[in-house]
Amino acid sequence: MGAVTTELGRETAANARFDVQLIGPFRLSGPDRAAIPIQGRRTRALLATLVLAPQQSMGRERLAGLFWGDRSDAQARASLRQCLLELRGVLASGGGSDADHVIATRETVALVPGAFTCDALVLRHALGGEDWEAAARLIDGAGTAPLLQDLELGGAYGEWLDMARAEIDARMADGLARHLAARESAGDWAAVKALAAAWLRRDSLSEPAVAALIRAEIATGARAAAHIRYQAFRDLLAAEIGVAPGPLVDAALRSEASVEPLVVAAEAVSPKAAASAPPSPGGALVLAVLAFDNLSSDPDLADFCDGVSEEIQRTVARGTGIAVVARASSFQFRGADKGVAQVSAALGASHLLDGSVRRSGTRLRITAELVECASHRAVWSERFDGDLEDVLALEDSIAEQVATALQLTLLPRTPTPALEPATYERFLRARGLLADGDAQFDNTAREAVPLLEAVTADAPGHAPAWEMLALARALVLRSGRSTQPFAEAREAVVVAAKTALRLDPRRGGAYRALAMLEPWGHHSAREKLLRQALEVAPRDPATLTDMSDFCWGVGRFRDALAYAEQACELNPLMPAARLHVAQMRAYVGDYDTSVSMLEELHLRWPQNAGILMALLNWAGSLGYPDVYYRHISAIDGFEGWQGRDLAAVRAYVEAVFSKDMNVKLSRAARYRGLLEATGTITLSLPTGLGFIGLPDEAFEMVEQADYSHVFDPAGPSPSLFYPGVALGPWSCLLSHPRFVRVCHRLGLCRYWQDTGQWPDCAAWVPFDFKSAVRRVVEAGPAPGE
Repeated sequence: MGAVTTELGRETAANARFDVQLIGPFRLSGPDRAAIPIQGRRTRALLATLVLAPQQSMGRERLAGLFWGDRSDAQARASLRQCLLELRGVLASGGGSDADHVIATRETVALVPGAFTCDALVLRHALGGEDWEAAARLIDGAGTAPLLQDLELGGAYGEWLDMARAEIDARMADGLARHLAARESAGDWAAVKALAAAWLRRDSLSEPAVAALIRAEIATGARAAAHIRYQAFRDLLAAEIGVAPGPLVDAALRSEASVEPLVVAAEAVSPKAAASAPPSPGGALVLAVLAFDNLSSDPDLADFCDGVSEEIQRTVARGTGIAVVARASSFQFRGADKGVAQVSAALGASHLLDGSVRRSGTRLRITAELVECASHRAVWSERFDGDLEDVLALEDSIAEQVATALQLTLLPRTPTPALEPATYERFLRARGLLADGDAQFDNTAREAVPLLEAVTADAPGHAPAWEMLALARALVLRSGRSTQPFAEAREAVVVAAKTALRLDPRRGGAYRALAMLEPWGHHSAREKLLRQALEVAPRDPATLTDMSDFCWGVGRFRDALAYAEQACELNPLMPAARLHVAQMRAYVGDYDTSVSMLEELHLRWPQNAGILMALLNWAGSLGYPDVYYRHISAIDGFEGWQGRDLAAVRAYVEAVFSKDMNVKLSRAARYRGLLEATGTITLSLPTGLGFIGLPDEAFEMVEQADYSHVFDPAGPSPSLFYPGVALGPWSCLLSHPRFVRVCHRLGLCRYWQDTGQWPDCAAWVPFDFKSAVRRVVEAGPAPGE
């Protein structure tokens, strides 16, 4: 927080010469706001103690006992004098003045009145005043950081610090509770949400904050969001401390009035259509392997260097289970952009592995260096020489030594046969095609197939090539671009996947490929295969994303968000990963965050049509017209299919906003035309009619539509069907039990009933959802099952 001030504290701060940051790491700054270093830890702690003391004054005996209680009185007083001498010198040089800012007598030590301000005192002032916005802003700025987090000295000072931390936390809780009560009494629900959200960022287990948010959501009509929040808090309490929500939170949920659910819609935007870096898990090892530099004279060897880096990356990830940043994010940093601070901040990495490759004919020299980001210290470095035929062994050796340097042990791996140089280069080329971009939406998977078929023909025992071939074939098949008959193309995927698993049972990509072959309505079969993929590759971003998509499709939105966030932590610079998280935020009822994230993503990647589609669609559907109108002109920069899809989103949102019933009916007629032409309709379109204001037409369409194709192996993939949108907290279709019959026709009811994995909406729809599901399942199988 540093020199942050409020209107209440600005007069005091204006007269102060020094600002002290106490919440989080200690920092002293002078009149020009530049940091003033203090070498001695006890000297820093002494200044912090004096700043927080009443009248910024303490007795010498008390100070000596706090910091040097293990020494004799004479030694303690001498040490105190030495600290005061250092402090005076630092303040005199940093304050640009010879004035003495410390007053020391035989009995007391004090700071000159008005010479110092600090974030903790400013926060205390804001919490005791009437400016709730300042209080929320300052609490937000404090985050989860404790008081003086980098000045743990133990002894009597440690006891004092524990008490000081408890005191500031208590002041925060009391002040926020007072501000919340005042804003709630005034009916200012936006303020209540802002204050409670700030409190929860400081303390995720605060029951008063959760209760206030639930009351605010109920009061503003977001009944579904309130139930979702209650469930999430209940799960968090159970996981963290093994208790259930207390009476305060229960009473907030029971305060619910008879309010209709907020009805909003989402048209034609899938998380797979496209996607500030999310933080890495606190204290966890997160390795980013950068693209190794090509030191050879041949620029065409760049793909080879990338392949060497990626093989090391994959070996560490599969062999140790630690978090390894995905290639799509880590390979964005090359050349001069490889600064440790820049890369670690963008990727949330704790360690970086960088290196270079020099090749002359068949001779190779690979150098590698492992760097700890926090200290910029090289943990390990080595040079490896060998022939091109030895490249796989060299990569394994580097990966093993990286794991050792990180104090991990590589798991036993199935031996992988060496590849001839030309075969290995084809393998690297194919893997690069599949790694770059969204393979199922362009021609890269199709280009990769013949390369991988050549690799497996030359090296039939190479499991990674068979795994990638299965994935590439499955992507081509599901993209609708396969030139083979479906049954023949499907069998080719199965053969490649089973061969990979026979050679190496830990090939998770093979399970992902088999999951793609399952009809959308076979939910349990797809989930089983994806869980097998996660068991062998728990840190694979693609597998985590596929599992997130699955949970989204069956209405388990909190699970979908959790998987999406894990994938994004490992691939923070991939737009599709960030977009997926932003959209899943809307599905769990966090609309403000969702729209804010989408706007940030659009500003960062303005040429990404998928992000712009999502932003305009959600802004219109969720009631953010200012955001919509701020960005609608951006669609003029797109042509072709992207321009057409964006125009469709604009037509939909205009129908949402319009007061002209003819405009709304025109949109319904367009959807009805699609239904008549194809016999079916994606669930996003009738869900959108609900928000347009035509719920009856929405029910009519989904009840007339034929959904038997969801059990057809050659039917459309889930990412083209938008199943989850109809189960979101905005869906008009969930207002009546008759929609459960439609869910049964989609294979959902049997999945929910058989697995006990119920959708989030079961907790808040206005009828007994589980009983309705059981009744339709008992009545007989769904058509096509």
